[in-house]
Amino acid sequence: MDEVERAMLDPGYLDYLLQHHGVLLEVQSLERTEEGPLVRRRVRYRPRPVIHSVGPKPVPPEWFAFVEQSTYDRNKKEMKFSNVPTSGAISRMLINTGILRLRPSGGSTERKVEGEIKLQLPFLLKPLAMIGERLIQVEGLKILDAEAPVLSRYVVEVVRAGKA
Repeated sequence: MDEVERAMLDPGYLDYLLQHHGVLLEVQSLERTEEGPLVRRRVRYRPRPVIHSVGPKPVPPEWFAFVEQSTYDRNKKEMKFSNVPTSGAISRMLINTGILRLRPSGGSTERKVEGEIKLQLPFLLKPLAMIGERLIQVEGLKILDAEAPVLSRYVVEVVRAGKA
């Protein structure tokens, strides 16, 4: 678990993630502070757009960008996060929060993520909220699924090699 934790929190991991992740087009550390066992960070992510238009209206790629605002507690082995869209219009409609926990699992480490995605749409568009929430969840899981093997490689190539 310590190796996974070191990898996740290593500032060099973000560049490695961008190089090896097939969905992310941008990863940028905006802020990082440590206070005792707590690591607070803000990281901007811009994934590859999954929707290119809504009807005749094109969807700007920036609509998919978000800033992870998180606090990792080394004592609890958990990270509380909020993913805030960078687009003002989207951030007023979308709430994405959750918690990531590390735990030992048969000689390896399991990362469990629990989260909530809420779309706050005007009354007449509420029926679309469930479809939108499901789409966002599916795409978010794709990002996480693609990130897991990258993290594993980073543990082997960087952390265990003593480069982190």
